[in-house]
Parts: sequence; C-alpha cells; structure tokens
Amino acid sequence: MGVPAWPVGVAVGAIERVPLHAALLPAAPVPSASARVRAVLEGVIGRLIALEEPLNALDARVGDGDTGSTMAAAARSVRERLDQLPLNSAGALCLALGELLSRSMGGTSGVLLSIFFTATGSALLAGADWAAALEQGAARMQLYGGATVGDRTMLDSLLPAVGVLRAGGDLGAAAQAARQGAEATAQLTQARAGRSSYVPAASLQGVQDPGAAAIAAVFAE
Repeated sequence: MGVPAWPVGVAVGAIERVPLHAALLPAAPVPSASARVRAVLEGVIGRLIALEEPLNALDARVGDGDTGSTMAAAARSVRERLDQLPLNSAGALCLALGELLSRSMGGTSGVLLSIFFTATGSALLAGADWAAALEQGAARMQLYGGATVGDRTMLDSLLPAVGVLRAGGDLGAAAQAARQGAEATAQLTQARAGRSSYVPAASLQGVQDPGAAAIAAVFAE
C-alpha cells in the first residue's frame, strides 16, 4: 500500500568521497618533550581512567551513565598521542588537546572541553599567563554552553578553581576549591543544563555532578 504523504524515493549513484583541501586541515602540532608536563599528563590520564566506573555510577543516577567512559576514552586518546604532542609549549599543547578532544571525546562535554582548551591555548600564545588563559577558556565555555556555578555542571568545579588562581592562589588552593565546588553540587536539587535537567529533584539530592567530580579529580593531580 502506498503512502501518499511521503515523497517518492529517487535512486542515486555511488557517493564519491572528496578529500578536504589541505588549507582547511588543522596544522599538525610539532612534537616536543618535557618530562614535567608529561608526568602531569600521565597522572591526569591515569586518574581519569581509574575513575571510569565511579563516574559512570554517579552519572547513572543523574544522567546517561557514561561520563566516566567519555572521560576515560578522552584520556586514552591523549595517552596514545603523548609522543606527538608539543609538551614543551603550553599554548600549542592546549590547542593540540582541543583539536584532539574534538575528535575523540563524545557528547556535549567533549565539545565544551575542546572549546575550553582551544581558547586557553590561544590566550597563552597571545601572552596571557596561566590564570588569565584559564579564565578566558572558562568564559568561552560559558558563552557556548550557557551554564554557570549552581547549574550542576563541570563549571561548578572549574570556575571556583580558576577564580582562586586568578586571585593569586596556588594549585593546592585551586584543587581544594574545585573539590568543594564538586561536593556542593550534591546539595543542588535543580540542574539547569545537561541530562540532569530532566531528573527529578529527589534523585539529584546527595549525588555529586559527575562532570564536576571529574574536573575536581584533574585539579587534584
């Protein structure tokens, strides 16, 4: 039986794949070595991989249950390319991480973290210090993601940590602020962004936002 409201199908030939013009391809980063930066990255990578199941368990209660897997997949993709990254240039490294995460990390978090690293790297290459560059990266995340502190997202950890650094605090104080921000999300019963915005308040009570918990773990490293 025909379906009058549906358009008539049209047969098409084989689809030809045309390579992207070289001018449109992102420039490959020039690898460089730094034992200190490599050690930091390896610590973060190991931490995120170890947290895969705990973060998934948190997200199973307030979201899709895949935050841990998403973060771990991103960590593994960085680990696979450590020898190809410009470890001795902070700005170039952040740009490379932004490009890598845009291709290897799924979901909204992958897009937002790619934006964050790209904006941070651009600021560093323009002469900003780490605190100012991170602030610019976080601001760009807010611009495109639309969330802020109190919305039960990774920004609940990231913004307090960046604020501490911007005020002259050290990494230890920033890590503490990130941890406190993540813990505070357990008391937020209304999410204004992400999958948690569809979850009843009773289910959010007492459960940390998994994205915020992941950011706090990164600062702790």
